[in-house]
Amino acid sequence: MSILRHVSARQESEAADRQPPIGLGANSLQSELLGLEQLEERARALAAEFTLARRHRGPAYPLQSLAENARRLRHAYRTFAVDIRRGVASPPASEWLLDNFHLVEAEIRNVAHDLPSRYYLELPKLAARDFAGTARVYAMAVELLRHSDARLDLVRLTRFMNAYQTVAPLSIGELWAWPSMLKLALLEHVRRIADELLASRAARLEADERFAAFERARAAGGPPELPPSFHVAFVDQLLQRMREYGAGSAELRQRLEERLGLAQASVEDAVRAEHQRQATGHVSMGNSITSLRLCATLDWNLYVERVSLVEQILRRDPPGVYARMEFASRDRYRQAVEELSEPTGEAQVRVALRAIESARQAAERVGIDAKAAHVGHHLIGPGRRELEIDVAYHPHFARRVRRFIFAQATPFYLGSIALLTLLGMTLAVGIAGELHAGSWARLWVAVVAAIPASDLAVSLMQRLVHRLASPRKLPRLDLRGGVPEAARTMVIVPCLLPSADVARALVERLEVHALGNMDRNLHFALLTDFPDAPTEHRAEDDAALAAARAGIEALNDHYAPADRDRFYLFHRARRWNPSEGVWMG
Repeated sequence: MSILRHVSARQESEAADRQPPIGLGANSLQSELLGLEQLEERARALAAEFTLARRHRGPAYPLQSLAENARRLRHAYRTFAVDIRRGVASPPASEWLLDNFHLVEAEIRNVAHDLPSRYYLELPKLAARDFAGTARVYAMAVELLRHSDARLDLVRLTRFMNAYQTVAPLSIGELWAWPSMLKLALLEHVRRIADELLASRAARLEADERFAAFERARAAGGPPELPPSFHVAFVDQLLQRMREYGAGSAELRQRLEERLGLAQASVEDAVRAEHQRQATGHVSMGNSITSLRLCATLDWNLYVERVSLVEQILRRDPPGVYARMEFASRDRYRQAVEELSEPTGEAQVRVALRAIESARQAAERVGIDAKAAHVGHHLIGPGRRELEIDVAYHPHFARRVRRFIFAQATPFYLGSIALLTLLGMTLAVGIAGELHAGSWARLWVAVVAAIPASDLAVSLMQRLVHRLASPRKLPRLDLRGGVPEAARTMVIVPCLLPSADVARALVERLEVHALGNMDRNLHFALLTDFPDAPTEHRAEDDAALAAARAGIEALNDHYAPADRDRFYLFHRARRWNPSEGVWMG
């Protein structure tokens, strides 16, 4: 923040050989502005300079400051909102905060939700003095904002990240934390600017109070008084009041100029510094809010995949299936890479390369169309164990126990039910023994207790299985752009064809299904059978089949492209079934 270096009143006599200047330095989140090429050079330099701490699980700074930043931003918002309602002029930068505070509050909540302390503590930390113990990606975010005056765009974000990773790859977890780190740094920047605005506001209020005191002192014949130190906003506001007052304030102005002269500055220097500070704060606040809005609306899924080195490697999948999969399926593969590697970018790149190499070797051995040629076969499929050996992965004890249980799922499930049932029966028999029941009575109690004990055992095991075994989603292709030619699909509806009216109703229903899926490579068909009959043919068979055929032809005439049919009819004639003694369709 541009401030006037404070001059103590009692040091005025010693100031002849001391020259406190007017400080025009920017705040701690601003530095030399860099172009794109220079920003890329800075990213590569940071990657070379940053040293990761081997083990660090210290306090989750900057998360600790998030609540404090939120509190101070709310205070600034309320303060300037009250000024607006009272008709008090506010600095231009405060208008950005007032108009966009809903965005600021929303992003504070989003960061708290998306970046819990446990997640932050798992991120690689820096060992360097300036950022010791801080997550590497947070330090990157701060550096990016410093050298761009908080003005972000997709090109700048992408090129900065890509340049950094040419020297030091980031982990998948760091890439997903990047949006929250940018928001954290932007919120910190907005808070610092808000603090500057509040300090300027306080200085102007102090100037008003000092001028009122000057008026009282002048009426009483006393000398004008100035505070021991003051802000450039104080000077600017005091000059405005003196201009309003007129020539009677000449003594106060002379006193002010003398004090500024001790700092080798003039009134004009102070006013210029204040106006420059206001303009800089206005631009910087606008950049911060605009960048915060960008972070709130950017498709981070697409961004992370664009800059992820692991993603770029997995897209080398020999049959090319990985690139055609939906996002959730690709993300599952990336999570498998995270599981198999240390939480560093270099380790994850090595695992991804090994998985692709395993798929390539399988393609050469058994063909490109074999399942083993797909990288997913090695990451989440039957080839996972071999890949674990290749990358020296050692599952922790809990995972080994889980694998053993799932390998023996049926014996474990049924055996556990039997054991729990036996325990319940034993408990019931023990209670009967405490009541001095005879042998036959205890046997009867055991038989009666078996049913509720088994029901309870089944319920307990089902609850346990539900907690341990989450559903496994099958990898899926991304068909939002339509079904590709190589994956042409036919939707077949099996049905009975008892009459012409039913045939027309079936065709109408098929048309409704087709209207909801107008993809060129998606076909629809009826697979029809006549109902069972004592004879091979019935009088109404021909009419029913003709109605179905006519309906399908009409659909093709109306909806099918010129080069292919879209609707089909498959019909099975009746065959004699000697075991049932009827003609079956």
